[in-house]
Amino acid sequence: MKFDLPSTSTEQPPLFTSLEACGVWQKALPLSSPIQAQAQLLRQLHLLNRYTLDADTRLAMLETLREAIHFVQEEGEKKFSGKPLPLAPPDQAAFDAAHGLWQALATGYLRCLEACPAAPAAPADSTSQAALICQRALAALAEDQADLVRSGHQPNDAHWRLVNALYARAETLGVAMTPVLDRLRNIHPLTPAAAYSEMMLCSAASLHELLPRQQLWVMRWARLWAGKVKIQATPPDLKTPALPLCVDLNGSTPASFKPGSGPGARWLETSELRKSLKRRLTLLAKGDPADTPARLGLGEDCQEPLCGEVLRRIYPRWVKGGILRRYERHPLRGICRFVAGIDVIHYYLSGHQAFKPPGSTSTGDLRRQREELATFGRIASRFEEEYSRNHGYQLESWEVVEDWGLLDQSSGGLRLVRSLTQPGGRLGIGQMVAVQPTGTSGLLLGTVRWVQVTTDNLVAGIQLIPGEPVPAAVRGTGVMAQQDEYKPAFLLPPLEALDLPASIILLTGGFKQGRIVDVWTETTTRQVKLKSLLDRGAGFERASYSEI
Repeated sequence: MKFDLPSTSTEQPPLFTSLEACGVWQKALPLSSPIQAQAQLLRQLHLLNRYTLDADTRLAMLETLREAIHFVQEEGEKKFSGKPLPLAPPDQAAFDAAHGLWQALATGYLRCLEACPAAPAAPADSTSQAALICQRALAALAEDQADLVRSGHQPNDAHWRLVNALYARAETLGVAMTPVLDRLRNIHPLTPAAAYSEMMLCSAASLHELLPRQQLWVMRWARLWAGKVKIQATPPDLKTPALPLCVDLNGSTPASFKPGSGPGARWLETSELRKSLKRRLTLLAKGDPADTPARLGLGEDCQEPLCGEVLRRIYPRWVKGGILRRYERHPLRGICRFVAGIDVIHYYLSGHQAFKPPGSTSTGDLRRQREELATFGRIASRFEEEYSRNHGYQLESWEVVEDWGLLDQSSGGLRLVRSLTQPGGRLGIGQMVAVQPTGTSGLLLGTVRWVQVTTDNLVAGIQLIPGEPVPAAVRGTGVMAQQDEYKPAFLLPPLEALDLPASIILLTGGFKQGRIVDVWTETTTRQVKLKSLLDRGAGFERASYSEI
């Protein structure tokens, strides 16, 4: 089995051509400046991958450089992880550099793998070396896959084709289940099969729908529990509570619950993984203070109840055949008007009026309005239009790809797509947006549930907030709050059919249970009492309220 690798020669050598020289060069790396060190490592790895060298020396060099590579990659990942999409140019450059370095490291190990004996009946030392090479190459691709997810991208067909082919090679060499030490990724020995299963579990978890912190948890769990997955060439007993994932080693897609066939078909049997997940879910549900997420091996940074929610979310995706959607999807095509950001939404819902707190009209504004009324019989709109241009406010046009739950105004959503070449804003998970699909009247509020870059498009999943929003302004009440400024807000009516109370959307920090606030709209001014928090997103809080 051959991999598509660049040709080698001795015409343009790297700065080191021996293990000793590699060690000296590595010690001189400017690790205090990770970006500079990353660039140097990438340059030398590209040269090393094209340089003719014996496999043993090449492997020893890669093992020497691996710790420094992981260090600079961890530092570089902070520049693009969880950032709004599409990435800003500096963030995109950081991701491109990280992606290139992981690919270069994997290519180096693939170069070593080509020199391994083709038959599994090799001496014990050769078998151990083949296992290490396969595990290291798969680990590099797993790290690259993690960075792709963090940056809002999805692994492409070429990634899965290489991953599947690499694991197939490990099976051919008879080393898929041979453990090797990998202190950079786990304190326990890891097998090539575990690294492969880790990537398949991460793919099945739909990580793009999670917040960065939650993505980190699931990636860690996938690595810790990948050894519980058994990869086999024959279908497992389907009478067990756990359903197997299936993958084609000759294909270019990750594992799924869709049954497969053919010589490349492999089944990921998850019975042991199911038991581990079920035990933790049961203990968390009991609510015993002693059974903390950290004590259950989920991580010191995991807190309840969010940790349990994420665990319950991935459980069906890993062992129960996926999830059933709550609302039926309807194939729908058309243009959807779209705006993002609370200030921008308030501007358009207010009829292209910049947010002006009650009583904030200046003497100059009043004089201008009186002069325009006397001269033209109306107030000109050019100042508001200029405000819109200066602030970059615009109604974008996205294409509706899928629609579910929209017709009955339930808590459904839209899947929208926009070309990356089309001008528009950047989106992040949890951000508030407003949409108006073709054929509907007025803007509907929603939040970005997930967003990712696919080929040349930006794709977003929007969770709709039921009800027709009314733009408002709010401020606190009481003696100490008289000087508070009004801030933009939205009122949403009660919906008895969905058993939803009246609610108000405030800027982050505006909610406090029992707090009384002044609410101003174009038609009324009143006071309401905040009751309970219904939802929280990036920059906003939605709460139920009662009239005073």
